[in-house]
Amino acid sequence: MATRTIIDLTDDLDGTPAEHTVRFSLEDTVYEIDLNSANRDKLTRALAPFAAAARRVRGGIAEADSARTETPVDPRAVREWARARGFDIPAKKRVPSHVIDEFRAAGN
Repeated sequence: MATRTIIDLTDDLDGTPAEHTVRFSLEDTVYEIDLNSANRDKLTRALAPFAAAARRVRGGIAEADSARTETPVDPRAVREWARARGFDIPAKKRVPSHVIDEFRAAGN
């Protein structure tokens, strides 16, 4: 005997059959809504100017303006400084951000 599961989506706005589940976030809360194509298009059009002006988020944290204007450091100098102070820094991987922060805090 076989079992067949049918998922029937209903548009959360108007009760018609829905084709899409849309996920969005507003002020640290993530929402999901089931919409038909017309209502999804309305939502997309309404959010488009805001999305165009917004910053993309990577890994759940927005890129801060200060991160963009921070002076880059010489990774070799950071590695030498860190090794001289007993930090275990892998040769081929990215220098951990906490080590770079300590390097800068030391006046480098």
